[in-house]
This record gives sequence, structure tokens and C-alpha cells, in this order.
Amino acid sequence: MQRLIQGGGTPEPVWQSWLGSARLRAQSLQEWLPDDARLVVVAPHPDDEVLACGALLSMHAARGGESLVVAVTDGEASHAGSPHWTGQRLAAARRAESAEGLSRLGLPDVAVVRLGLPDGQVCRQADRLAKGLKPLLRSNDVVVTTWRLDGHLDHEATGRSAAGACAAAGCRLVEAPVWMWRWAAPGDLRVPWYRLLGLPLTPQALGRKQAALAAHETQLVQRDAEEGPVLGTAILARSDRTTEYFFV
Repeated sequence: MQRLIQGGGTPEPVWQSWLGSARLRAQSLQEWLPDDARLVVVAPHPDDEVLACGALLSMHAARGGESLVVAVTDGEASHAGSPHWTGQRLAAARRAESAEGLSRLGLPDVAVVRLGLPDGQVCRQADRLAKGLKPLLRSNDVVVTTWRLDGHLDHEATGRSAAGACAAAGCRLVEAPVWMWRWAAPGDLRVPWYRLLGLPLTPQALGRKQAALAAHETQLVQRDAEEGPVLGTAILARSDRTTEYFFV
């Protein structure tokens, strides 16, 4: 059965009910990320750093922790065919949105490395991505990226490349489901739920995550007469969760 990102997906109230009864294990911020570790977020597109782990970034920054954001692509293909948004114009807008989002998370001066891989073609650029990640990682880093089976080709390719780079560097890898929540259903046998752990969020971090997501305006508006926003109501509802979830 394919992992197809289409339609509205599983409604958030269904997820909330199931997550409340599933009793998934939770870990504290210190368990997820020692305060002296560097948090490295490898984001396939601008906004994935917020969707995947915006609150984790904010909570780590609030205690003075060091972070690095690796932007794999500039997200220039999200409005393909639009007469208004050329790839170059959209890439510039999305870079600016990402910077504003990180500032709203409490990381206005965070280090950002932009690899500039083509949006939608990351799976064909695995060697370039691996080469770009290799010199950036340290053995005591905690690396967060998108899940290798997330259902989006760029997310999956990024997850695989990050896994290889982490293995070579000897650092810890954590994978965030982003689009999984859309194609999967509670108890879905394609999902390794036993590996999914939660991070309880502080109210401040949750508020900052929601504000950061709102900075990605190009992804929140109607793309054209037939296509709605990239980030629709379902994914916005998921941003209200008081827990972020990761595969370990």
C-alpha cells in the first residue's frame, strides 16, 4: 500500500484521541537533547525546520543551546507553473520566510547552511547531499531530520542521506514524521509506532512554533484557482499539539 499524500488525510481529532490512548513514551528535553549538545536540523524545504521540530529548536535556544540549520533546498518548486511565482522569486521569498520563522522561534542569529539542491529532486542528488553534510557534523551532535518513510520523496531522501552522514560521524539521529500524519491512520501497520517518542512542549515554545509557521506566508495562501495552500487546515491543526513526536 502506497504512502500517498492526498486528500485531507486523517483528521486531527482522530489523531488526538488515539495519541491520548496509545500511551506513547515521552522523554524530557534533557533526555532528547543534553544542554551541551549541538542541535542540527536538516530541513528538506524552508518550513520543515518548524514543522518537524520548531518547539525543540525554541526550547533548546531558550536554555542557551547551540543549533545549526541545514537547508537542503530553497523550496522553489512549491508553486510549479504559477505565472506569479517564478522559481527564483519563490526561492528568495522562502529563504526570507525561513529566516523570519527562526527569529520567531528565538533564534535570530542561528547558523544556517544552505545547500541549494533542486526542490523535488533531492533523491537524484543524494551524493551531493551526503557530501554537503559530511563536514558539518560532529560526534556529539543530535541531528533531527524528516523520516525516511515520510511519504514525500524529498523528505525520504533527506532522511536517508542524514542517516548515512550520522553513522559516519558517530552522532545521534532523530527522525520527525511530517507528512506521515496525512497518509497514515491510527495503528497503521506501515508505521513503527514502538519507535515513536514524544517531547512535551512548554506553552512558550508552542506559541513560538505557531508564530514561526505563520511566517511562511507563501505556503499558507491559495496557490491558484485549483490548488489550495501547501499547508492546509489539517497540518495547521497539528501545529497546535502540545507534544512533538520523533522516531528514534
